[in-house]
Amino acid sequence: MNFNFLGDSRFSSKRFAAAILLTSGTLAWFFLIQFNIGNLFTNAAALLFYVFAAVSAIAASLISGKVDNRIFIFCWIALGVLSTVLLTLFPQRVFMPFLSSLLGLSLGLGLPSTMAFIADCTFIEERARISGITIFGTFGLAIFVMITTRILDFGLSTLILLFALVRSTSFLALVLDKFDEKNMRKEEVPRPDYKDFVSYIIPWMMFIFVSMLAWNLIPQDQYTSAVTVGQMFRFICIAVFGFISGFIADRFGRKPSIIIGLIVLGVSFAILGQGMSESNVIVYLTTSGVAWGSFFAMYLVIPGDLSISGSREKFYALITVLPMILLGSVPFIPGLADFTRYSSSFSQILSLILFLSIIPVLRAKETLPDIKMRERRLKDHVEKVGKLVSKSKKKE
Repeated sequence: MNFNFLGDSRFSSKRFAAAILLTSGTLAWFFLIQFNIGNLFTNAAALLFYVFAAVSAIAASLISGKVDNRIFIFCWIALGVLSTVLLTLFPQRVFMPFLSSLLGLSLGLGLPSTMAFIADCTFIEERARISGITIFGTFGLAIFVMITTRILDFGLSTLILLFALVRSTSFLALVLDKFDEKNMRKEEVPRPDYKDFVSYIIPWMMFIFVSMLAWNLIPQDQYTSAVTVGQMFRFICIAVFGFISGFIADRFGRKPSIIIGLIVLGVSFAILGQGMSESNVIVYLTTSGVAWGSFFAMYLVIPGDLSISGSREKFYALITVLPMILLGSVPFIPGLADFTRYSSSFSQILSLILFLSIIPVLRAKETLPDIKMRERRLKDHVEKVGKLVSKSKKKE
């Protein structure tokens, strides 16, 4: 049984569904937590969340392959659900550092392995599509929760329990797949390509860094309604364009989607720099969602393209750890609030940084081999010819 849009894929649809559910449930939970982190924790406790997520991701990448996959995944998901529920049982500030640390631990421990699982159960010519579907599932689930909470006007405790329910959807992956090593590691590149990985990491880090700085341009208290609406539109765009980018990247390569993402985010900064207003905030958040969709889909793909089975967890740990460091540290940059008052000049600087980030991408090699792109074009051509022949026969 195969997904029709994957053609002659050599893996079953159950395995693909397991890979998507495992990652999307956890990522949706993380983005919901991250969006509401100001309501859950103080700045210091939020920093602990990101620190423990980063440290545990590194630790998990080092022990990968040394423990039973299925048991490890079950315990990791259970820890995430339990640590989320504990937020409602111990809401006092005295427990906040412990709970935020536990929550971060429950994120980082299994995230590199689950993202590597997508690479392990796909071949390079179909990997981006599965990653795009994963991003679509992630933000589709997050959008559903956001709409539900707005309609039903949930309190914070009910909202947290809903987050725990989202995290528990990853348990469905264990029903669909045994997560053993058999038939998981079918394709390998000759060796891990660290040089090109660094070239791809630079725009990833710049993208996240400037996005966080841009977020600080928006006076949250003054534009609360615009931020809420804009964030909803942003999630929708991430879901849609993450899905589209995945299919484009399996046809034309990974680099075009990354370059387009950098350009679109640069344009969105220019919009924000025109002046702060509710409409500009909403337009900026919506437009930036297009860029985020492209980037999320591609950075689920690229570490798998450039690594071999057994080393992938370390590659995925790196793209997990670095954003966590930035998410935790940027709010503590001295004088950031004063510096970002000059939104117009600051937006131009951020746009310039993004455009310069295109250079490392252009210098890096395309991770989708040329032969795969030619095979795709040839297959499409043959299918079109076949359709024309069948139509002509029907007319006769």
